[in-house]
Amino acid sequence: MQFRIFTAERDNQRAEIIFMRLAVSGLALALLANAAALLSVAGSERTVLIPPEVHKTFWVSGRKVSGDYLQEMAYWYAGLALNITPQVADYQKNLFLKYAAPAEYGRLQAEFGARSDFLRKHNASTQFSTQTVLPDETTMKVALSGVLMTWVGDKKAAEKQTTWLVGFRYLNGRLHVSEFRETSDQDPLGAGAAAR
Repeated sequence: MQFRIFTAERDNQRAEIIFMRLAVSGLALALLANAAALLSVAGSERTVLIPPEVHKTFWVSGRKVSGDYLQEMAYWYAGLALNITPQVADYQKNLFLKYAAPAEYGRLQAEFGARSDFLRKHNASTQFSTQTVLPDETTMKVALSGVLMTWVGDKKAAEKQTTWLVGFRYLNGRLHVSEFRETSDQDPLGAGAAAR
């Protein structure tokens, strides 16, 4: 009798152990499937950005941003850098540099500072009227073509057709300016300079 009870208990324990092993194996498989599903969607989320005045929606995804967002931001940065007077030069320089890519901060600061010093020294002002905007989502660059007018005091000193390139880097959920320079109508995105 004791032997039968012992054998029945042993068989019950074996059945429980087998059941527990199957349950743990099933949970482990479910956990692996969940991890695989998470890895497959990681980085594919999109954040939809809506500006104060809604004309278009923008998106950011992983390390990419929409062309519309690049256009709007390039237009804003060009306005900070090119629509400038001696009185607002320092304010606009500091605002522009808040969004400078960390690796390019020093170079952009020196370039913007030299431009601001020149304008203050000559009591000059500039105004850029954008006529065309050419974005390139893959390189995260935008070319803005238009007319740059320069005044010295209250007299118009120059008016010329120019193209400006604004390059971006998307780091830590924020779009940073990495490049701001004048290019040409023949090579608005500066591809020729990069190839040299």
